[in-house]
Amino acid sequence: MPDRYRWQPIADFEGDPRALTDGELESLLRVWKSQKSEFVEGNALDEFDKRLRREWAIETGIIEGVYTLDRGVTRTLIEKGIDAALIPHDSTNRDSTLVARIVQDHYDVLEGLLDFVGGQRQLSTSYIKELHAALLRNQETYTAVDRFNNLFEKRLEKGQYKTEPNNPTRPDGSIHEYCPPEHVASEMDRLVAMHAEHETRGVPPEVESAWLHHRFAQIHPFADGNGRVARALASLVFIRAEWFPVVVRRDERARYIEALEKADAGDLRPLVVMFVEAQRNALIQATEVACEIKPPTTADEAIAAVRDRLMQRGRLTPKQWLNAKETAGQLVGFAQQRFSQLIGHLTEEIGTPGFVFSVASGPREAEGAVQKAGLVADLTEFNWSSRLSLNTGRGEMLQLSFYAVGPRFRGIIGVVPHLSMQGTEPVLVDVGTFLINYEEDLASAQQRFSVWLEKVIVAGLNQWRLSL
Repeated sequence: MPDRYRWQPIADFEGDPRALTDGELESLLRVWKSQKSEFVEGNALDEFDKRLRREWAIETGIIEGVYTLDRGVTRTLIEKGIDAALIPHDSTNRDSTLVARIVQDHYDVLEGLLDFVGGQRQLSTSYIKELHAALLRNQETYTAVDRFNNLFEKRLEKGQYKTEPNNPTRPDGSIHEYCPPEHVASEMDRLVAMHAEHETRGVPPEVESAWLHHRFAQIHPFADGNGRVARALASLVFIRAEWFPVVVRRDERARYIEALEKADAGDLRPLVVMFVEAQRNALIQATEVACEIKPPTTADEAIAAVRDRLMQRGRLTPKQWLNAKETAGQLVGFAQQRFSQLIGHLTEEIGTPGFVFSVASGPREAEGAVQKAGLVADLTEFNWSSRLSLNTGRGEMLQLSFYAVGPRFRGIIGVVPHLSMQGTEPVLVDVGTFLINYEEDLASAQQRFSVWLEKVIVAGLNQWRLSL
């Protein structure tokens, strides 16, 4: 019989919450703040914000199975706005007008979070109930299960805590217990009180966002819509910290659920990492927005405008941005040293005539791998690689591709890990990308990189083994 997940009252952090994060967002936030003003001019930031909110509004419903929406229509709605006329009937499993209304509800809630933060209001249980009612404004029923395991539609009480258990049966037959209805009110009071105390303590936003999301999900206070409320609360923490809403995309659903299950078992780190990546990806998207320069009115402004124009054209790089290139060069060397250490072990364990293991570095075409990772690269500004050759007769290679992020360099360099094999497309190593930014000092970047590199090596060698 599969194990039953038994509900327990929500718990606070056992140790120092800062130990759950590598601190990358601190330096990235300085990068964002230093570049943000450029995006404000010309309404570029406003347009980016709207698109990101639309994506959040669409994906938060898709990931819960509220509706389906094909990718092409999703892109259209993100770019042009939420409009039922843009949703063909064959692109969704529900009435297109209803889908548009539900997505608009989600969007309006996100707008409301911005007003909430701007008004410097503190989180309360009454506000969480307001969020639930607003998110599910156009949902009248939810699917319930009777004692004979029959599905039926039941009226949804919006903004009201559940009155009956909502413990789902998982595919393996196990039961996942959420907070019993009689304890919901007290647990929600504890959740809000702990969150307020965390704000006073200065818990990092990526850690607090993950904690608040997970503990709310443990309670599961409403009959339906808990996932959407949880992601709204996670976004609230980041918005208050001057970051972006947490977008969890449909392709990330399996990883998202796995991270929540690991948090159930006491390990919050995978959810923290996922939320950090969401912020990092949003920052990259923001830096890809084209901006117009405000017309100068003084000589000083005119000189600054010339400088900015040269930077926009890629003919001048701010001195502080060069720190990212210097750090990247150091990390290439660090990777080379680690790969060199592996050669001896590989040779000792599987060395035989015809098998060759070696290390190399230098410029190398990697646009295919970067594109597969969903990123835009400026390979003319920075393009370097560190390579571990795994030649057992087929010429495989574990490669780290370092590249300037975005259509023009802004002091951020990405690293994509991938396997190269003759005659095939590059295969990404499934550990995510690494970002280097000009605000982070070398020691901090190298510490993060060392941990990430070990994950790359283990995952990459395992993927290579399975290909043999």
